[in-house]
Amino acid sequence: MLCRHILLPTAIVAVAVFGQSARAQEEQTSLPKLYGFCMDLPAVPNPSIPDQARLLKELGFDGAGYPLWFGEEMDKNLRALDEAGLELHLVHTTVNLDPAKAAYDPRMPEAIAKLKGRPVTVAVLIRGLPPGDPKGMDRAVEILRELGDVAAGSDLRISIYHHVNDWTESLLFALEVVKKVDRPNVGVNFNLCHWLKVDGDKDYRTVLRENAERIFAVTINGAQLGSNAWTNGLIQPLDRGDFDNRALLGVLRDIDYRGPVGLMCYGIPDDTREHLTRSMKTWKSWQTPRETNKQ
Repeated sequence: MLCRHILLPTAIVAVAVFGQSARAQEEQTSLPKLYGFCMDLPAVPNPSIPDQARLLKELGFDGAGYPLWFGEEMDKNLRALDEAGLELHLVHTTVNLDPAKAAYDPRMPEAIAKLKGRPVTVAVLIRGLPPGDPKGMDRAVEILRELGDVAAGSDLRISIYHHVNDWTESLLFALEVVKKVDRPNVGVNFNLCHWLKVDGDKDYRTVLRENAERIFAVTINGAQLGSNAWTNGLIQPLDRGDFDNRALLGVLRDIDYRGPVGLMCYGIPDDTREHLTRSMKTWKSWQTPRETNKQ
Protein backbone atom coordinates (compact mmCIF):
# COMPACT_ATOMS: atom_id res chain seq x y z
CA MET A 1 0.00 0.00 0.00
CA LEU A 2 2.87 2.34 0.78
CA CYS A 3 4.33 1.92 -2.75
CA ARG A 4 0.96 2.57 -4.32
CA HIS A 5 0.62 5.83 -2.39
CA ILE A 6 4.08 6.91 -3.53
CA LEU A 7 3.79 5.92 -7.19
CA LEU A 8 0.31 7.19 -7.93
CA PRO A 9 1.06 10.90 -7.41
CA THR A 10 4.28 10.46 -9.40
CA ALA A 11 2.34 8.99 -12.28
CA ILE A 12 -0.18 11.80 -12.16
CA VAL A 13 2.62 14.39 -12.27
CA ALA A 14 4.24 12.57 -15.21
CA VAL A 15 0.98 12.49 -17.15
CA ALA A 16 0.39 16.19 -16.42
CA VAL A 17 3.89 17.16 -17.52
CA PHE A 18 3.62 15.03 -20.65
CA GLY A 19 0.25 16.59 -21.46
CA GLN A 20 1.60 20.10 -21.04
CA SER A 21 4.60 19.25 -23.21
CA ALA A 22 2.36 17.82 -25.94
CA ARG A 23 0.14 20.88 -25.87
CA ALA A 24 3.15 23.20 -26.03
CA GLN A 25 4.52 21.31 -29.03
CA GLU A 26 1.14 21.41 -30.76
CA GLU A 27 0.89 25.17 -30.21
CA GLN A 28 4.42 25.60 -31.50
CA THR A 29 3.97 23.62 -34.72
CA SER A 30 0.30 24.00 -35.65
CA LEU A 31 -0.61 26.51 -38.33
CA PRO A 32 -3.86 28.32 -39.14
CA LYS A 33 -5.81 27.48 -42.26
CA LEU A 34 -4.27 29.10 -45.34
CA TYR A 35 -6.25 30.54 -48.23
CA GLY A 36 -5.24 32.07 -51.54
CA PHE A 37 -6.07 35.73 -52.14
CA CYS A 38 -5.74 37.88 -55.29
CA MET A 39 -4.21 34.94 -57.16
CA ASP A 40 -5.07 36.39 -60.57
CA LEU A 41 -4.75 40.16 -60.14
CA PRO A 42 -3.97 42.20 -62.08
CA ALA A 43 -2.99 39.87 -64.94
CA VAL A 44 -6.23 37.94 -65.48
CA PRO A 45 -9.32 40.14 -65.93
CA ASN A 46 -11.83 37.27 -66.01
CA PRO A 47 -10.43 34.44 -63.91
CA SER A 48 -11.93 30.97 -63.99
CA ILE A 49 -13.08 30.39 -60.43
CA PRO A 50 -13.44 26.60 -60.96
CA ASP A 51 -9.87 26.34 -62.32
CA GLN A 52 -8.47 28.43 -59.48
CA ALA A 53 -10.40 26.44 -56.89
CA ARG A 54 -9.12 23.13 -58.24
CA LEU A 55 -5.54 24.43 -58.30
CA LEU A 56 -5.69 25.74 -54.74
CA LYS A 57 -7.19 22.48 -53.50
CA GLU A 58 -4.56 20.43 -55.34
CA LEU A 59 -1.74 22.45 -53.78
CA GLY A 60 -3.09 22.06 -50.25
CA PHE A 61 -4.81 25.39 -49.62
CA ASP A 62 -7.83 25.38 -47.34
CA GLY A 63 -9.76 28.14 -49.06
CA ALA A 64 -9.83 31.30 -51.10
CA GLY A 65 -10.72 34.98 -50.88
CA TYR A 66 -12.53 36.94 -53.59
CA PRO A 67 -14.46 40.14 -54.31
CA LEU A 68 -18.03 39.94 -53.06
CA TRP A 69 -20.17 38.50 -55.84
CA PHE A 70 -23.81 39.26 -56.50
CA GLY A 71 -26.81 37.44 -57.91
CA GLU A 72 -26.28 34.48 -60.24
CA GLU A 73 -22.51 35.04 -60.27
CA MET A 74 -22.38 34.38 -56.55
CA ASP A 75 -24.51 31.23 -56.85
CA LYS A 76 -22.30 29.88 -59.64
CA ASN A 77 -19.00 30.64 -57.91
CA LEU A 78 -20.11 29.28 -54.54
CA ARG A 79 -21.05 26.02 -56.29
CA ALA A 80 -17.61 25.91 -57.90
CA LEU A 81 -15.87 26.31 -54.55
CA ASP A 82 -18.11 23.69 -52.93
CA GLU A 83 -17.46 21.22 -55.74
CA ALA A 84 -13.71 21.71 -55.29
CA GLY A 85 -14.01 21.25 -51.52
CA LEU A 86 -12.59 24.71 -50.93
CA GLU A 87 -13.85 27.12 -48.28
CA LEU A 88 -14.57 30.80 -48.87
CA HIS A 89 -12.72 32.66 -46.12
CA LEU A 90 -12.84 36.30 -47.21
CA VAL A 91 -14.94 38.48 -49.51
CA HIS A 92 -14.20 42.16 -50.02
CA THR A 93 -16.31 45.04 -51.24
CA THR A 94 -16.30 48.84 -51.22
CA VAL A 95 -17.95 51.41 -48.96
CA ASN A 96 -18.07 54.99 -50.25
CA LEU A 97 -18.08 57.98 -47.91
CA ASP A 98 -18.81 60.50 -50.66
CA PRO A 99 -22.25 61.84 -49.66
CA ALA A 100 -23.12 62.28 -53.35
CA LYS A 101 -22.82 58.54 -53.94
CA ALA A 102 -24.45 55.40 -52.59
CA ALA A 103 -22.69 54.08 -49.50
CA TYR A 104 -22.55 50.54 -50.90
CA ASP A 105 -24.05 48.27 -53.52
CA PRO A 106 -27.76 47.82 -52.74
CA ARG A 107 -27.38 44.10 -53.41
CA MET A 108 -25.00 43.69 -50.49
CA PRO A 109 -27.56 42.63 -47.84
CA GLU A 110 -28.85 39.87 -50.13
CA ALA A 111 -25.31 38.73 -50.92
CA ILE A 112 -24.33 38.63 -47.24
CA ALA A 113 -27.43 36.57 -46.46
CA LYS A 114 -26.30 33.95 -48.99
CA LEU A 115 -23.02 33.56 -47.09
CA LYS A 116 -24.66 32.42 -43.86
CA GLY A 117 -23.11 29.23 -42.55
CA ARG A 118 -19.78 29.77 -44.30
CA PRO A 119 -16.50 30.60 -42.47
CA VAL A 120 -16.20 33.92 -44.26
CA THR A 121 -15.40 37.46 -43.18
CA VAL A 122 -16.85 40.39 -45.13
CA ALA A 123 -14.05 42.93 -45.60
CA VAL A 124 -14.83 46.50 -46.63
CA LEU A 125 -12.50 48.99 -48.31
CA ILE A 126 -13.61 52.47 -47.26
CA ARG A 127 -13.15 55.10 -49.96
CA GLY A 128 -14.50 58.44 -51.13
CA LEU A 129 -12.43 60.77 -48.93
CA PRO A 130 -8.70 61.37 -48.39
CA PRO A 131 -6.96 59.11 -45.85
CA GLY A 132 -8.02 59.93 -42.30
CA ASP A 133 -10.25 62.87 -43.28
CA PRO A 134 -12.25 63.56 -40.09
CA LYS A 135 -15.28 64.64 -42.15
CA GLY A 136 -15.94 60.99 -42.89
CA MET A 137 -16.13 59.69 -39.34
CA ASP A 138 -19.85 60.11 -38.61
CA ARG A 139 -20.91 58.67 -41.96
CA ALA A 140 -18.47 55.78 -41.66
CA VAL A 141 -19.72 54.90 -38.19
CA GLU A 142 -23.33 54.97 -39.39
CA ILE A 143 -22.61 52.77 -42.42
CA LEU A 144 -20.52 50.25 -40.49
CA ARG A 145 -23.15 49.91 -37.79
CA GLU A 146 -25.73 49.31 -40.48
CA LEU A 147 -23.60 46.68 -42.20
CA GLY A 148 -22.71 45.15 -38.85
CA ASP A 149 -26.40 44.63 -38.17
CA VAL A 150 -26.89 43.11 -41.63
CA ALA A 151 -23.96 40.73 -41.09
CA ALA A 152 -25.15 39.80 -37.60
CA GLY A 153 -28.34 38.48 -39.15
CA SER A 154 -26.21 35.86 -40.91
CA ASP A 155 -23.81 35.31 -37.99
CA LEU A 156 -21.01 37.00 -39.95
CA ARG A 157 -18.54 39.80 -39.25
CA ILE A 158 -17.56 43.02 -41.01
CA SER A 159 -13.85 43.87 -41.14
CA ILE A 160 -12.20 47.08 -42.35
CA TYR A 161 -9.63 46.26 -45.02
CA HIS A 162 -6.94 48.91 -44.56
CA HIS A 163 -5.55 49.70 -48.00
CA VAL A 164 -3.12 52.35 -49.25
CA ASN A 165 -4.88 55.56 -50.39
CA ASP A 166 -8.21 54.52 -48.83
CA TRP A 167 -9.85 56.62 -46.13
CA THR A 168 -8.73 53.87 -43.76
CA GLU A 169 -5.29 53.26 -45.28
CA SER A 170 -3.78 53.15 -41.78
CA LEU A 171 -4.61 50.20 -39.55
CA LEU A 172 -4.24 52.47 -36.54
CA PHE A 173 -6.89 54.83 -37.89
CA ALA A 174 -9.13 51.87 -38.84
CA LEU A 175 -8.96 50.73 -35.21
CA GLU A 176 -10.08 54.19 -34.06
CA VAL A 177 -13.08 53.90 -36.37
CA VAL A 178 -13.95 50.45 -35.07
CA LYS A 179 -13.89 51.70 -31.48
CA LYS A 180 -16.39 54.40 -32.39
CA VAL A 181 -18.60 51.90 -34.22
CA ASP A 182 -18.69 49.81 -31.05
CA ARG A 183 -20.20 46.65 -32.49
CA PRO A 184 -18.82 43.23 -31.48
CA ASN A 185 -18.92 41.97 -35.06
CA VAL A 186 -17.14 44.97 -36.65
CA GLY A 187 -13.35 44.77 -36.63
CA VAL A 188 -10.27 45.10 -38.83
CA ASN A 189 -7.98 43.17 -41.12
CA PHE A 190 -4.25 43.01 -40.59
CA ASN A 191 -2.87 43.23 -44.13
CA LEU A 192 0.90 42.86 -43.95
CA CYS A 193 1.84 44.58 -47.22
CA HIS A 194 -0.33 47.63 -46.50
CA TRP A 195 0.87 47.76 -42.90
CA LEU A 196 4.47 47.87 -44.09
CA LYS A 197 3.67 50.55 -46.68
CA VAL A 198 1.77 52.85 -44.30
CA ASP A 199 2.67 52.00 -40.70
CA GLY A 200 5.82 49.95 -41.15
CA ASP A 201 7.86 52.19 -38.86
CA LYS A 202 5.74 51.02 -35.91
CA ASP A 203 5.77 47.75 -33.95
CA TYR A 204 2.95 45.54 -35.25
CA ARG A 205 3.30 43.23 -32.25
CA THR A 206 2.10 45.86 -29.80
CA VAL A 207 -0.81 46.82 -32.05
CA LEU A 208 -1.98 43.22 -32.45
CA ARG A 209 -1.67 42.45 -28.75
CA GLU A 210 -3.54 45.58 -27.67
CA ASN A 211 -6.35 45.00 -30.19
CA ALA A 212 -6.56 41.22 -30.29
CA GLU A 213 -10.35 41.07 -30.05
CA ARG A 214 -10.71 43.32 -33.11
CA ILE A 215 -8.41 41.44 -35.50
CA PHE A 216 -10.88 39.58 -37.71
CA ALA A 217 -8.72 38.72 -40.75
CA VAL A 218 -5.03 38.45 -41.62
CA THR A 219 -3.20 38.43 -44.95
CA ILE A 220 0.53 37.79 -45.30
CA ASN A 221 3.17 37.35 -48.00
CA GLY A 222 6.89 37.47 -48.42
CA ALA A 223 8.04 41.09 -48.13
CA GLN A 224 11.23 43.11 -48.35
CA LEU A 225 11.54 45.49 -45.43
CA GLY A 226 12.12 49.07 -46.48
CA SER A 227 10.77 48.58 -49.99
CA ASN A 228 8.19 50.91 -51.52
CA ALA A 229 7.43 48.67 -54.50
CA TRP A 230 4.60 46.16 -54.48
CA THR A 231 5.90 43.66 -57.03
CA ASN A 232 9.19 42.06 -55.96
CA GLY A 233 9.06 44.27 -52.89
CA LEU A 234 6.16 44.34 -50.44
CA ILE A 235 4.31 41.45 -52.12
CA GLN A 236 6.31 38.30 -52.86
CA PRO A 237 5.90 34.53 -52.42
CA LEU A 238 6.57 33.27 -48.90
CA ASP A 239 10.05 32.01 -49.79
CA ARG A 240 11.29 35.51 -50.58
CA GLY A 241 11.81 38.75 -48.68
CA ASP A 242 13.24 39.35 -45.23
CA PHE A 243 10.09 40.03 -43.20
CA ASP A 244 9.81 37.39 -40.44
CA ASN A 245 6.39 35.84 -41.04
CA ARG A 246 7.05 33.09 -38.50
CA ALA A 247 7.40 35.73 -35.80
CA LEU A 248 4.08 37.22 -36.94
CA LEU A 249 2.43 33.79 -36.70
CA GLY A 250 3.84 33.50 -33.19
CA VAL A 251 2.18 36.77 -32.21
CA LEU A 252 -1.11 35.55 -33.70
CA ARG A 253 -0.86 32.45 -31.50
CA ASP A 254 -0.10 34.63 -28.49
CA ILE A 255 -3.24 36.72 -29.01
CA ASP A 256 -5.32 33.57 -29.63
CA TYR A 257 -6.17 34.48 -33.22
CA ARG A 258 -8.16 31.51 -34.48
CA GLY A 259 -9.07 32.60 -37.98
CA PRO A 260 -7.46 31.62 -41.27
CA VAL A 261 -4.55 33.44 -42.87
CA GLY A 262 -4.71 34.71 -46.44
CA LEU A 263 -1.75 34.50 -48.81
CA MET A 264 -1.61 37.82 -50.69
CA CYS A 265 -0.59 37.21 -54.30
CA TYR A 266 -1.46 40.52 -55.97
CA GLY A 267 0.86 41.40 -58.84
CA ILE A 268 3.26 38.47 -58.44
CA PRO A 269 4.63 38.06 -61.99
CA ASP A 270 5.64 34.39 -61.73
CA ASP A 271 3.55 31.52 -63.09
CA THR A 272 0.60 31.08 -60.72
CA ARG A 273 1.08 27.37 -60.09
CA GLU A 274 4.81 27.82 -59.61
CA HIS A 275 4.69 30.63 -57.06
CA LEU A 276 1.76 29.12 -55.14
CA THR A 277 3.67 25.82 -54.93
CA ARG A 278 6.71 27.58 -53.54
CA SER A 279 4.67 29.46 -50.97
CA MET A 280 2.88 26.31 -49.85
CA LYS A 281 6.21 24.47 -49.49
CA THR A 282 7.49 27.28 -47.26
CA TRP A 283 4.24 27.38 -45.29
CA LYS A 284 4.38 23.64 -44.59
CA SER A 285 8.02 23.91 -43.53
CA TRP A 286 6.89 26.18 -40.71
CA GLN A 287 5.20 23.18 -39.08
CA THR A 288 8.70 22.21 -37.94
CA PRO A 289 9.76 23.83 -34.64
CA ARG A 290 12.11 26.73 -35.25
CA GLU A 291 15.75 26.20 -34.34
CA THR A 292 16.96 28.31 -31.43
CA ASN A 293 19.29 31.11 -32.44
CA LYS A 294 22.52 30.33 -30.59
CA GLN A 295 24.25 33.63 -31.33
